[in-house]
Amino acid sequence: MRKTFTTTEHLTVFVELGAGHLTATGADVAEAVVEIHGPRADDFGVELKGAGLAVVAPRGRFFGFGDSHDVRVTVPAGTDLVTKTGSADTATAGTLGMLRLKTGSGDIEIERADGAVMIESGSGDVRGQELGAEVRIKSGSGDISLGEVRGATGISTGSGDVVIGQARAATVLKTGSGDLEVKRSEADLSLTTASGDLTLGHVPQGKVVAKNVSGDVRVGIPAGTPVWTDINSVTGSVASNLAGIGKPAEGQPHVELRASTVSGDVILQQI
Repeated sequence: MRKTFTTTEHLTVFVELGAGHLTATGADVAEAVVEIHGPRADDFGVELKGAGLAVVAPRGRFFGFGDSHDVRVTVPAGTDLVTKTGSADTATAGTLGMLRLKTGSGDIEIERADGAVMIESGSGDVRGQELGAEVRIKSGSGDISLGEVRGATGISTGSGDVVIGQARAATVLKTGSGDLEVKRSEADLSLTTASGDLTLGHVPQGKVVAKNVSGDVRVGIPAGTPVWTDINSVTGSVASNLAGIGKPAEGQPHVELRASTVSGDVILQQI
């Protein structure tokens, strides 16, 4: 099945898909194109009403199981995307606007989103390259890997690992047993896990809270950065090669670090 729609309005696309794969591409086009391949492609509901384009799979025995379909949607750049999937994977290409994605066990991969991103995932992995606004992700057991995030971020997962390449705004990460890593930050951070490691690769400023039970805490701080620390480990060791430079000058960027662990080590490294 292939359908083409012409619209001058800012679109919101809704896709409901059980099994298979969804690809949504935001491109420099003036129309929306929907292509569906699979055994029941002609039974999909595809309809444009005003600024809303709906693509809904036919019901199977159980949502998320049964027939597998490949759905491809090409829309104008900046289009918003809302999904509800079972086991289907979701991938975006080009630039989209707001994303509100919900999946049971499918993986999610995002190239670029300029609007807010809200994701609920049961066990699928989530990957994103460039996210330009607020990010909220809740996952059961999937891993989460994001590149650059420009908006305030809140991520919670049961047992998955979380990695962020660059956090430009306040970030809160929580997991039960996974590792948490922020490679570079430019704002306040809060990282909490029970048994995973906490790694902060490059922290030039901001308030940082790092808490775990049995994992290690590693923090890299640029040379010349004033640091205030409150560190506690019950049975682990604390090591630091930071040079003491005293209080920060008026308006000088500095780090306020609170780190606590029960049996893990805490390592502060000058970079």
